[in-house]
Amino acid sequence: MYIFKNALKNLSRNKGRNILLGIIMTAILSCTAISIIINTTSNEIIKDYKDRFGAEVFIQPNMEKTQEKINEGKFEEVNKGVSNDIKEKIAKSKYVKKTIFSLTFSGYSEDIKAIDQPDGSGDVDMSNVISIGGQSNLKKSPNLNVLGGLNNEGNKEFENGTRKITEGKMPKKNNEAIVSEEFAKLNNLKVGDKIKIKNPQDPENFDSLDLSISGIYYDSAKSNNYGIKHHMLNRSNEIITTYDTLKLYDKKSSQDLVAMDAKYYLKDPDLAEDFNKEAHKMGLSELFDLSVDASSYNSIVKPVEGLKGVSKIFMTLVLGFGGSVLVLISILAIRERKYEIGVLRAMGMKKGKVALGLIFETLSMIAISLSIGLTIGSISAQPVSNMLLQGQIDAQRQAESVSMTVGFAGASTTAPALEKLDVFLSVESILSITLIALLLGVVSAGIGILYINRYEPRRILTERN
Repeated sequence: MYIFKNALKNLSRNKGRNILLGIIMTAILSCTAISIIINTTSNEIIKDYKDRFGAEVFIQPNMEKTQEKINEGKFEEVNKGVSNDIKEKIAKSKYVKKTIFSLTFSGYSEDIKAIDQPDGSGDVDMSNVISIGGQSNLKKSPNLNVLGGLNNEGNKEFENGTRKITEGKMPKKNNEAIVSEEFAKLNNLKVGDKIKIKNPQDPENFDSLDLSISGIYYDSAKSNNYGIKHHMLNRSNEIITTYDTLKLYDKKSSQDLVAMDAKYYLKDPDLAEDFNKEAHKMGLSELFDLSVDASSYNSIVKPVEGLKGVSKIFMTLVLGFGGSVLVLISILAIRERKYEIGVLRAMGMKKGKVALGLIFETLSMIAISLSIGLTIGSISAQPVSNMLLQGQIDAQRQAESVSMTVGFAGASTTAPALEKLDVFLSVESILSITLIALLLGVVSAGIGILYINRYEPRRILTERN
């Protein structure tokens, strides 16, 4: 107890030196706290988005091989696409954790009119229209979009309130559907009404898709039609039914107009390459690949990875430079206290107790510096993070701009770019900072302990001058 009390008194006896040591330790720990807080939060963000975007895999065109086929004049192969059977077969891969399917059917009706549809457009005979791959097999121009099931983005719109049911309920049974308020008002539809949607390939001979209105939804989002006003691009015209409804209709009618969208979720993001190889063995055309949404991944993860790298470099420099200064001051401090140590040793105090007194002093200094450093670090981490992250985002946007200029732009981003990283002081961060503080304490106290063990009391007192 005497050693501890004496250690506390020594802190007040040598105010100048201890204040200088405290300032240096506080500065080191504050900067270290900022770096570790940013680094810890960055790790969590990177892990979250790697799991999310790294595990989401899409069927995307292989532009290089597609261009080769176009140059060879093989347009039929290019227009063939990927069949629904292949998409379902791929979903059975051992690498897939789950798959979300959604179907889209472009239908025709002379009785139901779509929003923004010009008068008479549904009666246009398409039999003489030439498509890229050959002659079109459409007899009528489609005017209605039917969605069989919703993808992740579609489900989230109903969860966050972008779309919401105002009358009735969501479709649960086969042949139930919901329509937008605008669409229902235009066609005088209400819950319980039935509609028939025909196959535009041959409306008279193919069975129609019969749907019952189970609900009406409100859509607060505006259609992003890139400045083009067309009824087939207006999202308010979307008729939403169940996946099984369109699936059954697809089996008993032509499959050309029922398009399937498939999003595969892998068991591990690192399995993407193996999954792509297996998919081609299952029958996926060489004109297509299975790959992650690189645009979304890069727009979010790349700036955070850059921020993490900057914080690591910053922390290394702070610890390197600050540690060196701390060692230098600790050496000078021990040299100043050489006579004091010599007197204590000459009075019969053992080396261990003298060393323990130095350790108590150092731990007291660390406790004060650590509490101040954590406070400063937690307050300063957010503005520092915002400044550094903005630099990384600007660099990423510049790189993407250059990529687009030279013609290497990837798929459109399906997720909003990260604009802000909300950092926080976690338990993990506190533990890491405390360990670094103790390490600094070991360095500082270790110099004094080495000095005590190296010199005898007589020599210390002899070399006083």
